[in-house]
Amino acid sequence: MSLTKNSHSKYQAFVDGLRAIAVLAVIFYHAGLGFGGGYVGVDVFFVISGYLITGLILNDLDAGQFHILEFWERRVRRILPALAVVALACFVAAWFLFFPQDFREFGRSMLAQALLVSNIYFYLDASYFAQGVELKPLLHTWSLAVEEQFYLFFPFLLMALSRLPRKFLVPIIVLLCGLSFGLSIYSSYTHPRANFYLLPTRAWELLIGAFLAAAPLRLVTRRWLLELFGWIGLLAILGAVFLYNRDTRFPGLAAALPCVGAALVIWANTQSVTSTGQLLAARPVVFVGLISYSLYLWHWPVLVFYKYWALGQPAPLQRLLLLLLSVALAALSWKFIETPVRKRVVLRLRWKIFAFGGAATATLFLLGLTIYELHGVPSRIPPDALRYLTGGPGAIEGNDPVGGRQLSLRNAQNGDFNPFGLNDTNLPVGLLVWGDSHAQVELPVLDLLCKEHSVRGLAATHSQTAPLVGFESQGAWSLGRDSVGFNNAVADFIRRQRVSNVLIIARWDYYIETDKGTERLHQGVLATIKALHDSGAKIWIMRQVPQYPWDVPKALATAVMHGQNPEDLGLPRPEQQAQARRQEPIFEGITSSFPEVTVLDPTAFFLDAAGRCRVAKNGQALYFDSDHVSAAGTMMLQPLFEPIFGRAGNGTGPSENLSASGRTAVRKKSQLFQE
Repeated sequence: MSLTKNSHSKYQAFVDGLRAIAVLAVIFYHAGLGFGGGYVGVDVFFVISGYLITGLILNDLDAGQFHILEFWERRVRRILPALAVVALACFVAAWFLFFPQDFREFGRSMLAQALLVSNIYFYLDASYFAQGVELKPLLHTWSLAVEEQFYLFFPFLLMALSRLPRKFLVPIIVLLCGLSFGLSIYSSYTHPRANFYLLPTRAWELLIGAFLAAAPLRLVTRRWLLELFGWIGLLAILGAVFLYNRDTRFPGLAAALPCVGAALVIWANTQSVTSTGQLLAARPVVFVGLISYSLYLWHWPVLVFYKYWALGQPAPLQRLLLLLLSVALAALSWKFIETPVRKRVVLRLRWKIFAFGGAATATLFLLGLTIYELHGVPSRIPPDALRYLTGGPGAIEGNDPVGGRQLSLRNAQNGDFNPFGLNDTNLPVGLLVWGDSHAQVELPVLDLLCKEHSVRGLAATHSQTAPLVGFESQGAWSLGRDSVGFNNAVADFIRRQRVSNVLIIARWDYYIETDKGTERLHQGVLATIKALHDSGAKIWIMRQVPQYPWDVPKALATAVMHGQNPEDLGLPRPEQQAQARRQEPIFEGITSSFPEVTVLDPTAFFLDAAGRCRVAKNGQALYFDSDHVSAAGTMMLQPLFEPIFGRAGNGTGPSENLSASGRTAVRKKSQLFQE
């Protein structure tokens, strides 16, 4: 039985041109050089892959020559040699550049890639669009894992269908494609991270390509219609590349535009080469397509390791030069690794390529396992540098964290907040801390101050959730739509319980970014104050601590390794003042209109003799990332909070400095909270 009449044995240059469009979109997006929706290039790759691989399988089945070992041999030759070289190069670079925790995480990603589950690993680890993922050198291998998993079972499905009448083939592919697409649309609202990374919600993109390979597509013969479809398809891809961005709900319905666009380009040009096919078949475009796999593999680690070394985003010209370096590496990889293996110049026999594949996989697995089990091999790092990395709150053993539990809407409605200070429910609530993770990291020193003044405290906190009445927060870790109900419940609790003091703390600039301005934040602050106006509570609002453009402990450790004085690092006062001016409209006119409100500014406690906002003092990092204070940073802010206890604590004045045992308790109780 003949499953398909399409021939896929003939080289189709326009397909390499389409690969070029896809990879250029991806690499310019990753480099931050425009192309806001450039990530759709991966979806175009999926359609191309489904089309080509399904066509090859069907041709072999038609001829009665399909063998699963031969199929997997071709996949190993195509994927593994270049991937193994890039992974080993990443290992070498990470050995010299990465600090222990990051190196350990890199080891975990190597393990996942060796086991063909890197998409599952990164799904469990972080969102593709989240902060911090730009420092994961193997993040981009998630898409390879999706393809590898697809081709583990799809050939068996085609083999089974080859035994059925021809009329069942295309309907079954269409059914599977529709089910996967429907699941993707649903999951884009309910499980967006799983939707992005996992095979069940990505399979429809590969199955679109499979449909192109299996269906009798000579339904349109008029040249002008084929030309029209070709251009519609190309413009659909480019439209997604330029019009989509990080906020686009993707994949799901939005992914149909680039995928259908890729399908239209392929369909129009398999019957006869149209003008779009001629454009895509231009030699420079085809060359980029030929090296596209290696270019995809190399560009991301090159960007990641440079950012890690430079402690931040490089300038646009530097990013462009990094992409040119990636092109050079890709060309070398294509010529000396990909091509010789695929054309059997080296590793000619099947057993040899499988032996190479087994050895390469075992090597990557063992390297990843060793790195992970040795906790990132901290012996690589000088002790003085390690002190800044391991002296932060995340590495300290001790008691359970204060306020470490993320609260839900139900918790707030039930008044079930995190206790600190005196845990005596017979006492009135003297202090309620309301905020996001920036409030959570201040709780240890507030806990000790409350205990010194015999004050019962409660914390109503949740990451990425602004402590403002009527304000709906956005973000992967926020309460989202529940944030309005959460904040209303907190305000109701304060009024019912006649809480003496309310301390509001947040990373205000985060909400400026997500809400595209300050006006709604300002209105939220006013609404919150008005909601608490008749409760009798004294309201304290803390401005944001200075924020830095780099991870503070890593910057300090890097300075040590480069022979520099880490305590010379800091944020120039003009830059901090620019941060403050950006947030100023949020607090404008509040203290003059509402005398019961005091705005606390922590900036002065970070200034050094040179007028810079310091990041280290007495050999300790004051932050554990770019914007959350560490245990040492929390201790510095003790005088900022002492005026609260002149009112909250039995009529006593500001507390004396904490004892040495108190400082130790702060260090032990401080924990790593992240937005």
